[in-house]
Amino acid sequence: MSEKAGQRLQRLLADEKSSLYHCSFLFFCSGWMHAGYPIMAHKVSAAELVGVKKGKEMWGPIHELGHNQQRGCWEFPPNTTECTCNLWSVYVHEEVLGLHRGQAHEAMTAENRQSRAKDYIAGGRKPDSWSMWVALETYMQLQERFGWDAFKKVFTAYHHMKDFPGDNKGKMNLYAETFSQTVGMDLTGFFKAWGWPIETATEGKLSTLPPWNDHPMTQYN
Repeated sequence: MSEKAGQRLQRLLADEKSSLYHCSFLFFCSGWMHAGYPIMAHKVSAAELVGVKKGKEMWGPIHELGHNQQRGCWEFPPNTTECTCNLWSVYVHEEVLGLHRGQAHEAMTAENRQSRAKDYIAGGRKPDSWSMWVALETYMQLQERFGWDAFKKVFTAYHHMKDFPGDNKGKMNLYAETFSQTVGMDLTGFFKAWGWPIETATEGKLSTLPPWNDHPMTQYN
């Protein structure tokens, strides 16, 4: 997703045969709604799209809007394809619609979030298991400690970067470094606790920053 595309007006179209006629124009072409330009949805979704009001959940459409904001330089496919788009789902529900994340989607209740983290740790922190809702928990823990402004600053920093790594390991190390520099803390221990392949060189770059020693994953050490 280019920077220009991320800034333009986002459009949603409810169509009786959206899946048949528009897949060639879409970034994600499966499920009830499809991200792209415009975002496509089945006709029965029209009422939801035009009936937006404070206190009313609408996770699906915002999830697709989130897909349109994703950028390859801070994405780690396939693990985060259906994960980081939900940063927008959580943000819009809380900051615009006035719904706490636990009310916005059943997967975001405190009980379900904790259960997923425990299962992930018990399963050996396998990279293949770090995806979608499990992966989202990593970002939610960062958000709950550093706030949404930290994410905004991180995304802004990426807009000014060039020559990104082409592999997930390199991109994950760049993300850990960028987020750490943004918040002024060494977050490598946190990311390693989530099973990220943090390199010694990255730890060295951040060694002068105070470490985040009381991060949520310490309870599983």
